[in-house]
Amino acid sequence: MNCKIVLVRPRDPNNIGAVARAMKNFGFHELTVVAVHPPVWNEISSAPNAMDVLTNARVVATLAEAIADCNLVIGTTDRTRVEAKQSVFTPLELSRELAETEYNLALVFGSEKHGLTNEDLSHCHRVMSIPTQPNCPSMNLGQAVAICCYELVREQAQREMLPRPAETATAGATEAALQLLLDVLRQIDFVLPGNEPDLTRRLRSSLLRLNPTKYDIEILCGILSRIKRGLPPDPHNPN
Repeated sequence: MNCKIVLVRPRDPNNIGAVARAMKNFGFHELTVVAVHPPVWNEISSAPNAMDVLTNARVVATLAEAIADCNLVIGTTDRTRVEAKQSVFTPLELSRELAETEYNLALVFGSEKHGLTNEDLSHCHRVMSIPTQPNCPSMNLGQAVAICCYELVREQAQREMLPRPAETATAGATEAALQLLLDVLRQIDFVLPGNEPDLTRRLRSSLLRLNPTKYDIEILCGILSRIKRGLPPDPHNPN
């Protein structure tokens, strides 16, 4: 995802470090900081495993400069500052839109004390807000960035974490297991005279309905072979 995180006038060096760490957690690397007070920037000391994000961060004087190369700029704010008629993204809705269209995205966060000003928001194509409780609408800067970054990559990350599907057994391997099972059943006199065709169809249907993997069939055949060796020979089938 071609996305940069933009912090406008951040005030707490610990929050900047937390933002860098949250970005690195979820695979984001491009950080731009607007109008940061030099002592704040110089006091950043905590960004475990994410100092490269800070080292490579771009520091600029204005928001316009930070977003000049972006074609989708999303400003973040709490819902108490949004007009009722204004359309507002949630992070999940933004993620779904980005899945359908490629953008050079800037996700813009304001200062801890005041958030983004109306002037800042006038530079943004859309506004996004994390659904929070009305009696506590604002969030810590690092936490807000973490939630937004997580939502943007969640569906892709979950797909990547899914285990690869096991190789399904071939029809031939399943049939071989069925015949081995029938051999064992004959040896223990489970198969009644004249009942074998119907039993065979039922057992075959059951095996196929289970959709066994190659490993499942190998295990089943191993167990049946061991059982077969331990049983007296089938008098009706010396082989």
